[in-house]
Amino acid sequence: MARGSVLQRCDMGGSWWQSFNKPHPVLFVFLVLIGLALEYVIHYRLGITVVYTQFYYLIIVIAGLWYGRKAIWVALFFASLQAMVTWILTGLLSPDAVMRGLIMLIVAFVIGTIAEQMRCYYDQITEQNHELSDANEEMYFLNAQLTESQGAFQTANKKLNLLSSITRHDIKNQLMGLMAFIELSKAKSTDPEILHFIEREDSAAQAILRQIEFTKDYEELGVRAPTWQDIGVHVAALRSLLPPGEIEVSAEVRGLEIFADPLLEKVFGNLIDNSRRHGERVRHISFSSMPYGQDTLAIVYEDDGVGVHESDKERIFEKGFGKNTGLGLFLTREILGITGLSIKESGVYGKGARFDILVPKGKFRFVQSVPDTG
Repeated sequence: MARGSVLQRCDMGGSWWQSFNKPHPVLFVFLVLIGLALEYVIHYRLGITVVYTQFYYLIIVIAGLWYGRKAIWVALFFASLQAMVTWILTGLLSPDAVMRGLIMLIVAFVIGTIAEQMRCYYDQITEQNHELSDANEEMYFLNAQLTESQGAFQTANKKLNLLSSITRHDIKNQLMGLMAFIELSKAKSTDPEILHFIEREDSAAQAILRQIEFTKDYEELGVRAPTWQDIGVHVAALRSLLPPGEIEVSAEVRGLEIFADPLLEKVFGNLIDNSRRHGERVRHISFSSMPYGQDTLAIVYEDDGVGVHESDKERIFEKGFGKNTGLGLFLTREILGITGLSIKESGVYGKGARFDILVPKGKFRFVQSVPDTG
């Protein structure tokens, strides 16, 4: 709400009342003269000592509102005036006159102090409103700049993604042609030494292909909104891609869904690929879930291969670590981290690998039971 509209809510209607919002010396002098006239006519001439002094309080209150604690001098003036007139008429300084004078001084002090504090608060609020107004204008300007920068960034990002996609597509096409010639070379050559070199070339080409695929996956990371995904469905899809009879895959994740990036399938695919490449003797892979701590669920992936050495349990998630590209488990951790999930290796070396995917509260749920995929 604008500063002016806030202050307008405190204004009272009527031009006569508006005149009291700020000091009017002429009006104040006029009121003082009325007070003097009352003192002279009612008190001095007529001898009446009550009622008329109430008008002094009006003058003192207005003085306090306009001039703060300087109103004490006004109160002292009228208190002295009515006490002096009383002494002239009676020859005595009556207790009533003294008490009225003290009350006038107290009223002037209290009203003046309150008025000064209110004026100080008002000035502070006005200054802060100006500062907030300036800050809002600056924020509006910065927000406009940010919006413009975001638009430029999105445009540049689209161009870079397009360039990356075209370049990746062209490189992949050339690489597929190279791999085809490598296969033809294998078929045409019978020299063991030459075949050994050709196999090395093929391995290098396969590594390049995996790195190209990694750049595509990493480019898509976090681009699409996370969704609820059924773990059993992903496991069943990956099981169907394995060569028949190579590895048995079982799953006890009935009705379990987690909130994750759409690339979640890559996570389980990378884990299976890791077991096939490095497990050496893997014949069985299992998926299950179990409570982990108070509000966390663990999705447990296990195989019966050689496992991971103790010193490598954390390093396997580093970019570039490993015998191949060293990108699969790195990408796995990145995908999970999009929605606050984490992963760690907790298996026993020599008995098999075990990966625990930790899913915090609010990121997993159990829906209506479906047939087990195991």
